[in-house]
Amino acid sequence: MRVTPSTSTVVFSDDFETDKGWTVNASGTDTATTGLFERGDPEETVSASQIKQLGTTTSGSSCLVTGRLAGSSAGVHDVDGGFTSIRSAAIQLPSAATTLTFRYSVAHGSNSSTSDYLRVRIVDGTTVTTLFERLGAATEVAGAWQSASVSLSAYSGRSVRILVEAGDIATASLFEAQLDDLRIA
Repeated sequence: MRVTPSTSTVVFSDDFETDKGWTVNASGTDTATTGLFERGDPEETVSASQIKQLGTTTSGSSCLVTGRLAGSSAGVHDVDGGFTSIRSAAIQLPSAATTLTFRYSVAHGSNSSTSDYLRVRIVDGTTVTTLFERLGAATEVAGAWQSASVSLSAYSGRSVRILVEAGDIATASLFEAQLDDLRIA
């Protein structure tokens, strides 16, 4: 018996080492006062003896990160005062089924709540749909790279954009988000 490995065509791939057309606050509605999304080399932050913002990425040296600098304490450049967003350029999906995969890290302090979030959304014309969400909680959570995978089959044959949002909506709390190695295949 001969097994042929499955091959999938990569439609879009971004390790965030170079600028591939992502736009911060593309719709002009972001409200965060600190911790805006940016592409860059993140600096490690520590709070409650835990690494919150990871100083390493899953490949290369850059990722999407909410306030990449460390500052004098972990909470100086984290997301505060609302939400921040970054949106991809248009991506034409083929008629065949595709899957979105990416690596992410969400970390927060014990002052966090479910009002804090990381969301990965898809923009299909004027419709925005949440594909993935991680919420904060009133507990200390250290940063750690994790993997996510979401089917984009419902959007086959369409031109879409990926929208990444992070928010600290209620009382200011320590909340960090990072995303790397995004791929559609």
